[in-house]
Amino acid sequence: MSVDITLYGYTTSPYVRKVSCYLYYKELPFKFVGVSPVEPEKTIAFSGGTQVPVLKIGEEWRRDSSKVGVWLDELFPAKPLLSQNDKDRQKITAIDDWVSDQFIPGMIFRSAIEAEMNDAFKKRAWRLADIVSSGAKMPDHIKEAWPEILKNAGFIKDLVAHLDMNEPFQVMQMRLIGELAQHLGNGPFLGGYDAPSMADLAVYGQMMFMYQVGLTDVLPLGEHPTLRPWLENVSTHLPRNPWCVDEAFITNPWPFD
Repeated sequence: MSVDITLYGYTTSPYVRKVSCYLYYKELPFKFVGVSPVEPEKTIAFSGGTQVPVLKIGEEWRRDSSKVGVWLDELFPAKPLLSQNDKDRQKITAIDDWVSDQFIPGMIFRSAIEAEMNDAFKKRAWRLADIVSSGAKMPDHIKEAWPEILKNAGFIKDLVAHLDMNEPFQVMQMRLIGELAQHLGNGPFLGGYDAPSMADLAVYGQMMFMYQVGLTDVLPLGEHPTLRPWLENVSTHLPRNPWCVDEAFITNPWPFD
C-alpha cells in the first residue's frame, strides 16, 4: 500500500511523539508538518478542530493518538501496535489507557503546573518554545511568555484535573514508576510481551525525549534496574531521533552505547 502519510502536530506534545514512534516502529515513511499551538487552525482547519496530533493518510485523517494506533494497524498490519488476540488486546489497551490518563499527566504535565517559577523552569520552558517554533514559527513575544503560558495552559490543567493533587508530586512520580515496573513484569516489553506495543512507545517517547533534547541531564528511569534495560530494548526498534526535531536539538549523548 503506497500512500502519502502526514503527521501534524508540535513536537513538544507527548501524544504527537507517541504517533511519530508508531510510524517509525512500523517503518512507514511520513512527512511531519509543524503546527503552532498559538494558531493551530491555520494548519489543521481541515480536521474541524485544534487538537493534535492529526494523522492524514491519503485523503483520510484521524485524531487521538491511541485511535490512530488502531487505525494504523487496520491499514498496515505488519509490526502491530495491538494484538489480534482479544485478551492481549484488552491488556495492552488497559496499559495504554493508564499511560495516557496517569503516567503522562502525572510525570510530565503536573510538573509544569507545580514547578517553581525560577530560572531553571524558565530555561526549560524557553527551550520547549524554541523546539515548537522550529516546526511552526511563533512570534518572539509568545516565546518569551512561554513559562507563563505553560503555567496557565487550559489543556494542561484539564489533563491533570482527574489526578489526586493531594498526593505529593514526588510521591506520585515514585508510585507511577513503580506501577510502570509492575506493568513490565518479566518483560522484555510492557505486559510481558515479546515485542513493543503502543504502550511501550508511549512511555518511551516521553522519557527519552526529555533527556535527549536537554530538558533534563539525567535519563528518567535510567538508573532503575529493570526499566533501563526495557528502555534499551525499545530503543532497538526506533531511530535515535524519532521526535521530528532537528538534530541540533539533540544535546545529550546516546545513553546505550
